[in-house]
Amino acid sequence: MRIIGYSSIDKSLIVYPRLKEIDISNDIAMVLKERGCAGRWAGDQYIPCESHDHPYCSRCAAPDPCIICKGECLKSIKTCCIEHSVYLAVFAPDILKVGVSKTHRLETRLKEQGADIGFEIVRLPDGELARRREQTMAQSIRDKVSYKDKLNGISKRVSERLLQDIYRDYDAERVMSFKYFRDEIRMKPILIEPKEEMAISGKVLGIKGQVLVIEKRNTVYAVNLDDLIGYDMEPGKGSINLQSSLFEFSEEETV
Repeated sequence: MRIIGYSSIDKSLIVYPRLKEIDISNDIAMVLKERGCAGRWAGDQYIPCESHDHPYCSRCAAPDPCIICKGECLKSIKTCCIEHSVYLAVFAPDILKVGVSKTHRLETRLKEQGADIGFEIVRLPDGELARRREQTMAQSIRDKVSYKDKLNGISKRVSERLLQDIYRDYDAERVMSFKYFRDEIRMKPILIEPKEEMAISGKVLGIKGQVLVIEKRNTVYAVNLDDLIGYDMEPGKGSINLQSSLFEFSEEETV
């Protein structure tokens, strides 16, 4: 089975063939095999790819024009003619990001990114107008947050001073806060970089955006779910049945 995507909301990996979801809400146990292109989607249809380029070949990696839009529609026919929201996303401890989402899926979009708190700043009639407002705000607020930044703040709390500044400067339409872990993460997780023949197993503590947090032998680890895309995988029967573990991998890498 090849990992072609994931849902941090449903806590699952999406695999092909058969286009099924593998639940990783409680634990994970799998061995990574060869990596190749994860294919692409054309509307609701999935198109597999035989390329060995990973995670996507040049054909399958073609960007969605709406994602790279800066306020001037790049499509021959405008398709974003529904209400969009410009938002501010807060990532612990003190990172602020501006973004755009269709209004009806704003909360989902914030959770997909792993935002700790989201502020809906304004609603606009279409995506093009929302992108223009975003570009204006992006002159003073970042519009991207790296995986490293998210990981560095995963065991920290949001700055009260930052929140006070937002409340002072913006009259938000809506404020949303999110919790991703059953228990507070009290240490910065050890970052695991997937590779072929690696066994990944352990108790899943939660998923925050693309950050999968696992506990193994009283140690906390993090895996970037984006880095799993394109890998063939073999599901394990349970963490104790795998020949290697995140713990053993960590020891090997630090020797």
